[in-house]
Amino acid sequence: MKTTIDDLDMTYRVCMSTGKFKEKTHDVELIKSLKFVAEKGLAFIKSKSRDIPKESTDWTFVFRDYYESLRGLIEAYLLFDGIEADSHQCKNAYLCFKHPELDLDWAFLETIRLKRNAINYRGHLLKYDDWKTLKMKFELHISALKKEIEQKLEKE
Repeated sequence: MKTTIDDLDMTYRVCMSTGKFKEKTHDVELIKSLKFVAEKGLAFIKSKSRDIPKESTDWTFVFRDYYESLRGLIEAYLLFDGIEADSHQCKNAYLCFKHPELDLDWAFLETIRLKRNAINYRGHLLKYDDWKTLKMKFELHISALKKEIEQKLEKE
């Protein structure tokens, strides 16, 4: 499994030069819908995670649902710029490169992307201790994106 984090600037340039960024209509209803689905997914998994024993590998699915909610918020945010990307890595690179004011952590986004790939493509499972090390940063990134999306929607 790949464990090194690619350089942000290089990743952004590769995504740009290989045509991974595409123009997409600035669709306010889609932005609202993506945000709503992300929030509903988070509420659901938070309610279910209270019952998961710490020794269980079901924390894998808590991680995956948080990842999907964060990814949905990233997609929603990119729509404000009229952008979509062909890969999660390119979406993250665009967001971190073009919007440093959001203060998102490129290394964290890459770390969780690689963990998600290990789960989905190699059958890797997580325990509570694995999840515990990531939860706070997930919460911070989700909170920051939700706040920014809400502020941008108010201006629409």
